[in-house]
Order: sequence, then C-alpha cells, then structure tokens
Amino acid sequence: MFAKKIVVLMERSAWRFPAESRALGAGRSIIALAQASILAFTPASHLFVPVDGAEIEVDCSTPVQGVSLYCLAGSTDRQFLNLLALALLLIVASGVLPRYTTVLHFWASLSIGQSISLPDGGDAVAQVVTFFLILACANDKRTWHWQRSNSEEEKESIWQGLAWAGWWGVRLQVAYIYLNSALAKLPVDQWAEGSATYYVARMENFGAAGLFADLFRWATGITLIALLSTWGTIFAEGLIAFLLLRRGSRQAAAATISACLHVLIILQIGIVSFGFIMVGAVICAASRGIDSNAPRLKSLFSRTRNSTRGIHSSVPTDPESARKTDAVTLGA
Repeated sequence: MFAKKIVVLMERSAWRFPAESRALGAGRSIIALAQASILAFTPASHLFVPVDGAEIEVDCSTPVQGVSLYCLAGSTDRQFLNLLALALLLIVASGVLPRYTTVLHFWASLSIGQSISLPDGGDAVAQVVTFFLILACANDKRTWHWQRSNSEEEKESIWQGLAWAGWWGVRLQVAYIYLNSALAKLPVDQWAEGSATYYVARMENFGAAGLFADLFRWATGITLIALLSTWGTIFAEGLIAFLLLRRGSRQAAAATISACLHVLIILQIGIVSFGFIMVGAVICAASRGIDSNAPRLKSLFSRTRNSTRGIHSSVPTDPESARKTDAVTLGA
C-alpha cells in the first residue's frame, strides 16, 4: 500500500514537472557562457601545459577520454579546437533546440574536463550536470529555450518521465556537492575556529585579487567579519543543499543564496568560471521552484510599479494649476 502511494506521488510529480522551462534554460546558458569564457580568454598554451615534467599531451587512454574532441581530432591545432568548442558552447548558450544541443553541451564539457591540464573544479561539476541535462531536456520540444511552454500534450510519455528523472539527478547531485563542501570544512582547524577567510585572503597565489583585494584583506583582518564570513560560508553551503531538496520558493531561495555567495567569492579571489558554473547548476536544480514562483514575483513587481505610477500621477505637475485648484476649493 505504501509503495503504491509512493508510485502515485512520483507519477504526479513527473506529470507536473515543467519540461519546457525558461529557468532551466537560463541555468544552461549560464553554465555554457562560463565554460566559453575559459576558452575565449585563455590561450591553448595555458590550458595544455606540462605537468610533473611530462610532455604536453592529452591523455586518451580511457574510453571516456577517447571521445574528447581533443583526442578525436588527433594532431589538429589545439587553438583551433578551442575555437570549435567555443562555438559549440555559444550555440548552447543561445538556447536553440535545447532537446538536441544538450548532447553537444555534454560533449564540450567532457572534452574540457577530461583534456585540459589545469582544471578548476567547475569543469567536473559541468560534466555531471550537463549529462543529467540531456535527460532533463528530453521532452523540451521548443525551438528556443527562452520561449514559453507551448504544449501540454504528451506529458505522460516516457520522455516526460526521463526529463523528470534527469532534473532530479541534477537536483540531488548539486545538493550533494554543497553538502559535501560544507561538511568537509568542519574538520579543518582554520574553518572550525573561524579564521579560514583571513588566511585565504592573504594566500600568495590564491588570495584576494583585483579591485577589492585591499578591502577584503582589511575586512577579514577584523575578527568578527572573519568569523562571520568563515562560518557563514559553511552555513550558506549547507542551507543551499537543504533548500534544494525542498519545494517551491525554497528552491528559488537556494538559487538566490548561491548567487550571492559565489559573487562574493568572485569579487574576493576570482575563479569566475567556477562561480558561474555553480550558480548555473543551482538554477537548473531549482528550476521548478523558480518557474512556480515567477508569476508571483512578476505580479508583485507589476503591483509595485503600478502603485508607484499612481503616486506620481497624483502629484500635480503644474504648480500654477495646483494653486488654482486650491483657490477653487477654498472659495467653495
């Protein structure tokens, strides 16, 4: 009896899943653009460098590595291959034919993650997320993923079930990444005592950099700020993992917290591509909650804008006419 109820709930959840989602499309575009920035702003000579004295060769020893673009192309100029992968990612980011470009996106992610010599962590996340996105977009029949959903038919098809399962794969994987990151920090002395951000900001090769470097060094030198930023990071990561496994507005809140967290990290120590890959992944994982709350936010914004217009329209724009109105009122 209990198993039957679970099956019914799963079927109902799969049927309600928005397979044609703008939020899911936005997350895909953010991930693709973040990956494209790596190829656009980093020459091939910096991505394929000797490690431990080895020659500059792409490892193609395993079947997974063998399907990489850089292995299949053999001796083709790697800068040209970078441009080819960049073009694929820009096509994905445009949102055209999401049902099919997810396969190209996964291939590009696999090629980057398996072949470049200096990964930053975001490439591994992108590989897993883009794999599940192939399933999550299986029932997306739109020409462009920025279009509104225009069909309610075939919701009960096998493609709808695959899409729902793929979205759950993204959701569980991203939640695990944040939870694992939060728990892994707890046994580390610097994170446990609240001084981690102080030391991170002052690391020689991985510390605060850019326009706000001095500001972050000064701020983390204040004990209270160092404590709040260190423990706040752990708390935020755990909270994101928890909220992603909840429903509705809680998922949207997870995306908001993730965006704020990674923007702060980007401003402090850089790693731009990693930050935006994570934000895009969270948006994909929270897409159902974002979609369900988008009409409410739009309605709230419209009411706020209309009320603001009403206030402005009630104020006379001509001082002379205002004085005449007052005179008539007093005379009456």
